[in-house]
Amino acid sequence: MRDIELSQLATGVPKIHFDLSVREALRSFEEYGLYEFLVVERNRKPVGIVNRLDLVKAQHKESLTVGDLARPLMKLRTCSVKDEELIYLLDFFNAERTPLLLVDRKGAYVGVLFYQVILHHISLLKETVVPIFQRLRALLGREHYFYCFYMGDLKGLEASTRQSLQRILYEGVKNGVPGDVGMSYQEGEVYVLSKSRVDEEEIKELYREFHREYTLLFGEARPVYLYGYCFSLKEVQNFEEFFSLSSELKKRMKGVQEVSFFIFHGEKTSVVLCEYERRELIHQIKLKIKRDFEKIVEGLKRMDRDLWEVTLYDLFKAYPYFELLYIIGESGLQVSNNVVNPKLAYPVKAGKKGADRSGKEYFKKASHEDVFISNIYISQATEDFCITVSKRFTYGSKTYVLAGDINYREIHTLVKAYAETGEADR
Repeated sequence: MRDIELSQLATGVPKIHFDLSVREALRSFEEYGLYEFLVVERNRKPVGIVNRLDLVKAQHKESLTVGDLARPLMKLRTCSVKDEELIYLLDFFNAERTPLLLVDRKGAYVGVLFYQVILHHISLLKETVVPIFQRLRALLGREHYFYCFYMGDLKGLEASTRQSLQRILYEGVKNGVPGDVGMSYQEGEVYVLSKSRVDEEEIKELYREFHREYTLLFGEARPVYLYGYCFSLKEVQNFEEFFSLSSELKKRMKGVQEVSFFIFHGEKTSVVLCEYERRELIHQIKLKIKRDFEKIVEGLKRMDRDLWEVTLYDLFKAYPYFELLYIIGESGLQVSNNVVNPKLAYPVKAGKKGADRSGKEYFKKASHEDVFISNIYISQATEDFCITVSKRFTYGSKTYVLAGDINYREIHTLVKAYAETGEADR
């Protein structure tokens, strides 16, 4: 596994100034020759792109400038990622595979990320792109183990909720079972090909962590139970035997209710049962988040308003599990930029002053008395799953709301830390 700087994958599409006329811009295209679009820059920062064809169509309109024809693109901040994480970059592209603008920490232009270029680099990593069931063929009859994990009845849950649960399950399995991990959104299953058979207690702890995270993220919603099985590939010689055994193990679990269940199939078949733990444990984790957030608010109130963004930046040292923090005015408009945790290893979309947050639940339900914690949702800043924490406070004669995002990966870390040390009690 190696680190890759996103700037290494970016294409250096030339820049063109926002204020140029259409005719001047067309001449720039003639000089560059190869490009169908150029990056539009204003105040030394990229604002979008302009297509050659759009300029050709508008060349009779002398009053137009490049800025009038610029098309905005989503921006990502350059960072270093693991090669196996490249596949997650594909999630940032829309259905049309529109390119992304890559910028540095100050928002200056770095390059353009193209879907096809990212896909090409992923294709060089065979273990990333070859599906589990293709690799499985070569392992039938050999000393390897196949694991399958899936969730019980998800009827009535929104599509985004189901997807977030599948991601949480995937992360849990990836951290808990050594080997090559794959996921099928269509089947709602997570698979592992491994050289080792983990013990029953490790499976039970994987299930416990899922239970804790689910309870923390979805509060009083009905529990979702996990099911799974493992068998040695040495037992099966072809796909017909493989699918027959998988089907048989799933049938055994159909009647199991109100408990998470796992089968180790073999000469000495064993079963793992895991019930939901007391919700007071989750209550303690929520209390930790609320107490920490109260301290962040108090830290803000002691500082000059002009220093709020600097203060929030420094507070990440004490509260590193927050992804970003920002301040909203009493009308619902954001009055600070997004202050992003400098230690994040993934890109975050810049949020700026003036963004309207008045319709957001975390603004409406923020109060002076208690800290509000939202349900899980997809963050606009990262296009990933997160929760938002918020609290209303008074500074001088005005009222503000502090909001902070916590990525679901960090929720996983908090849950695990509590399980190991009881940190949330402190």
